[in-house]
Amino acid sequence: MHKECFLCDLKQMKKVSQFLSLCQDKEDELFKQTKAYLKCCDMTKTNPEIMADIWNIVKDVTHDDDPYQDIKSFYNHYMMSLLPQIEDYIDGDIHVALKVTIAANLIDFSSKDQVTKEEIKQLLFQAKNLDLAIDDSQQFFHKLKESQSLLYIGDNCGEIVLDKLLIKMLQEKFPQLHIYYGVRGKAIVNDVTLDDARDVHMEEVVTVISNEDGSLGTVLSRTSLQFQNIFQQADVVICKGQGNYEGLIGTHKEELYFLFMAKCQIVSNLSLIHI
Repeated sequence: MHKECFLCDLKQMKKVSQFLSLCQDKEDELFKQTKAYLKCCDMTKTNPEIMADIWNIVKDVTHDDDPYQDIKSFYNHYMMSLLPQIEDYIDGDIHVALKVTIAANLIDFSSKDQVTKEEIKQLLFQAKNLDLAIDDSQQFFHKLKESQSLLYIGDNCGEIVLDKLLIKMLQEKFPQLHIYYGVRGKAIVNDVTLDDARDVHMEEVVTVISNEDGSLGTVLSRTSLQFQNIFQQADVVICKGQGNYEGLIGTHKEELYFLFMAKCQIVSNLSLIHI
């Protein structure tokens, strides 16, 4: 955990307050409890763990276990409406599909003040021109040829629709693969849960598993034994999103691939050092 992350965590609470149109008293209470928590939080924790604790404050103050439920469903269905155009744009090219899926990582209400349909559509249909700062795709596809199992850990709503499309293409190219799709065990911001997987019918193509945790990303030690076993036994693991990167960067696991758009300079610098 970096102290620089505190400012982003407090900004996130401001976004939550604005998004939910909280009254001044509730906003004040949200900031009061969040600041008190951050003042004495365990700095050995990762920010995904810290946000899990802060999100419990959000739920207590708002009396809502999933305040982003409606907007998550909206973006899931919006992305599904774009699928025919996206499939035409990809035109069967799995490398383009990979870039489009990474571009969809923009749909993140914990990092942006506001994300619009126009922004998303523009970025998705410019993905062919996206230059990846780190590109291990050739190694990734080569490894999949000799693998039997893949764990694909999801990140955000909307983005999950492109995850499903990429998974279908991976299944066509590597039919021997048994693929699991991992989701959060509890709602937090707009991270994917079992409800989002059902919303886009992910179960039609893969085995969906919950990690049984509510961190803003994947913190392996907090997940269920079933999830940990699948993680350890999978020949290849794909981790979507910055939160998964922050939670898993110190994990000793071969063939661990991160697909995300860095949302801050600290993570950008870390990824250039570690990947």
